[in-house]
Amino acid sequence: MMFEDRDFVCKHMMLRKGDLLKVIREKDLKTMDEVQDETNAATICGSCYADIEEILEDELKKR
Repeated sequence: MMFEDRDFVCKHMMLRKGDLLKVIREKDLKTMDEVQDETNAATICGSCYADIEEILEDELKKR
């Protein structure tokens, strides 16, 4: 699923794609475990896990 930076990805934690990218970049995160530890995203219901994983993978490809 394609998200714009302003779109909510994890609704439970109220995290937008832009919020996730900021943390991934600033903290140099490389794994979903690291993203979850830093943001708590995808830790409540898990329905956004695959979307966040895709965002992370896309970001890692750009590095």
